[in-house]
Amino acid sequence: MSQFAILVGDRVCADPGKRHHGNLLHRGYTQGMSMRPLIFALAALLATLSAAPTRAQEPPPSLILVTIDGYRWEELFRGADPTLVVDPAYRARYVDVPDRARALTPFLLSLAQDGALIGNRDANSCARVANDFWFSYPGYAEMLAGRPNPRVRYNAAVPNDDVTVLERLARRPEFQGQVSVFAEWETMRAILNEERNGLPVFTPPDIEAPHDPQIIPAARAALADPPRVLYVALGDTDNRAHEGEYEGYLAAASDADNFLREIWEAYQTNPRTAGRTTMIVTADHGRGRAEDDRWTGHGSGRWRGMVVPGLRHAGSDAIFIAARGPNVINADAYTMENCATLGQVAGTILAALGLLGEEGQPDMASPLQVFAGE
Repeated sequence: MSQFAILVGDRVCADPGKRHHGNLLHRGYTQGMSMRPLIFALAALLATLSAAPTRAQEPPPSLILVTIDGYRWEELFRGADPTLVVDPAYRARYVDVPDRARALTPFLLSLAQDGALIGNRDANSCARVANDFWFSYPGYAEMLAGRPNPRVRYNAAVPNDDVTVLERLARRPEFQGQVSVFAEWETMRAILNEERNGLPVFTPPDIEAPHDPQIIPAARAALADPPRVLYVALGDTDNRAHEGEYEGYLAAASDADNFLREIWEAYQTNPRTAGRTTMIVTADHGRGRAEDDRWTGHGSGRWRGMVVPGLRHAGSDAIFIAARGPNVINADAYTMENCATLGQVAGTILAALGLLGEEGQPDMASPLQVFAGE
């Protein structure tokens, strides 16, 4: 039956313009009563029904998550450390410039004006990891589950027993085939527990070659038809830093920033995702201090339940968290006395997609206070 059918007396009339004899008059609907209330009611009903398809066709929200492994807050907000840059070409590009921070990652910095950017400790803004280890697997596990996993104490590729926020989304019918992951670190397969959930994870086919130049083209191909949830885990910042190649670390950061802009623009020019996409950018851990000559490494000194003082890199729990999208505003709530934590990213992902009530967990950290109206 048509949704525009109306009940007339004891019968259903599919066309309001037709009148079945013997119903309205016999039941007294027109005797001593104006037809205006009925006409107005029908007009309101038709207007409501005609508007319903428009709302149903409105595109759903999308989410971009990007991690830049081991990228320090110091470079993000201060720019290149002049004491560590030797190559003249890199000094010209990153050091001998009016604004060192903007010379390095201008798009990421722009989120301070166009969204939220947390973690500039020089300005009393603070973000940190909540886990006790300050290296990669514990960091990613915390970020994707919404809290530290006490059983994750090292970087071995052991399948994660936690259910990540990406797995929670992927198992929902409306997200089938709409969660895509491109990760430079092979261990991400275990962190997401690909064996358990079948979530497709692209990793570099040649682990001996630089990783990000393999990840970026693969992720770029997905932008032709953007998935509702895209996670890109870049990592040559961390790889070059561990090798002591500071200039390579800077170049990897700039490459990551350029791709961030490319991803954002692709989502904003697609009619299905434009104006309905939230981007979150962060790091799994920080790094040691340059003044201590510890910038190449990271870690709290804890390893497999033991404390090894020589492995401690003070300050490598400090990170940044950035967000941009509908209703995202600057987050002034996170100070050195009230740090944002990496675990809050999971809840923020769900909140951006309108699914916190359905998929949020009791032990999950609360979403970041970055949405207007909170």
